[in-house]
Amino acid sequence: MKTNEGLLSICCLGYNHADFLRENLDSIKRIDYPHIEVIVVDDGSSDNSVTLLKKIKKEFPFELKIITQENTGNIGKNLNIACNFAKGGLITFISLDDIFNSKSILEEIKIMNTNPKLAFVAAKKVVTINDSSFINNVLPKLPIDTTEKPSLEELLDFEYTKFGAFYIQGVIFRKKVIDKIQCFDEDMTGDDIVLRTKLFKEMIYSGIWDYHLINSNNVFYRLHDNNIHKNSIRQIKIVTEYLDKYWPESDDPEILIDWVCNVICNKSSGDFLPMFSLNNRVSRLLKNERVQNSIKESILSERPNIFNLILSKKKIDKVNRQIVIFNYIKIDYKKKSKTKVNNNCHFLDYSN
Repeated sequence: MKTNEGLLSICCLGYNHADFLRENLDSIKRIDYPHIEVIVVDDGSSDNSVTLLKKIKKEFPFELKIITQENTGNIGKNLNIACNFAKGGLITFISLDDIFNSKSILEEIKIMNTNPKLAFVAAKKVVTINDSSFINNVLPKLPIDTTEKPSLEELLDFEYTKFGAFYIQGVIFRKKVIDKIQCFDEDMTGDDIVLRTKLFKEMIYSGIWDYHLINSNNVFYRLHDNNIHKNSIRQIKIVTEYLDKYWPESDDPEILIDWVCNVICNKSSGDFLPMFSLNNRVSRLLKNERVQNSIKESILSERPNIFNLILSKKKIDKVNRQIVIFNYIKIDYKKKSKTKVNNNCHFLDYSN
């Protein structure tokens, strides 16, 4: 496939994102750059995502390719499908429920076009929004946020010690470099951490590529009940698979022990014990003293009490909850948001 060096290929992945995808595509329209193509892979949505995408395509100012398929749940494979259709010399990735910071994306594009030796331009900031697209900023700062410009070796170490230097969504990559590392590993549950690791290793090995960081956010990352990052046991599966493949001889990093102990402290034994059968890397954590102490404390705290016998809680939907007393009296209430909205600031009004 002939590459158009000045073209930006935007690879979007969607699954039941009908409520959010228009905001995503509108943010692409606001990027003041004429050379853009958009490839959307819909992974078997059961809502009206595909219908809405086809409607938007009729009026969309850029080429919009829609790829539909039965649900696979394989993020790496789906992003590879989009990447294989990309014709641009520049490429970026995003989920359809997130939103581009259009001005920052344009800044990244200009930087990439100015310096052909750059393999990527990434953002030092992460900004999150809720389902209503208001800023809530509940994720911790990125490891690169407080560092002027880490070396490639330091970036690679962030993958091992922090499980990620930055988010790949909104990063502008040089597609020839992404092609060289063969994009994502389809046999891995994880995607971001795999791509970054392969990229940093290639850049260190070749010695010909540089990178650049901007001081703003390039994406508004939406946090809601369906986010993968909230599935803590799946996250542990992702990082342990990753460690086994890319750091097989290295000790378990402290962040992995922290994650496992946090799951133990916040779930019942019936929920967290199956986690140790995910793979060999997780099972051997049973020998870790911190993990053993967390399990002991958790099991001891599960002693039944009279309060649990007379009262139970039930989740109705994302917002509504119900308390049942003596299996007879029912009290309905609404869940309070755990995140604070930043001065009710909508993402369109946000400035770094």
